[in-house]
Amino acid sequence: MSPFAANLSDEDMADFAAFYAAQRPQPRRSAVDPARVAAGRDLVNRHHCSSCHTPTLAGQQQVPRLAGQDLDYLLRLLRGFKAQTASDLDGTMTMAVQPLTPEEIESVAHYCASLTD
Repeated sequence: MSPFAANLSDEDMADFAAFYAAQRPQPRRSAVDPARVAAGRDLVNRHHCSSCHTPTLAGQQQVPRLAGQDLDYLLRLLRGFKAQTASDLDGTMTMAVQPLTPEEIESVAHYCASLTD
């Protein structure tokens, strides 16, 4: 992305940001396990995920949307944070995922994937 963005003016970047901010998320239907969804809801509340990702997990500013994301994507990313093979800007997610077991990561991902607007 850096080589492409290097040639953009501030106005170009603002235009791109406005365009993407105006897009409506398109839900991707994932087969979720209702028991994991319920367990994931409890974990999301217990670990205060909404403090950054908003109460609906829709994200804000530089904090990404979790609600309705593809299940496989969520699993890959959360597992990557846990294994420290995926990185985030300030390490917040890497630290936040460390206490979760592999089963809890599955449940959180199922819950987030189940959410719709």
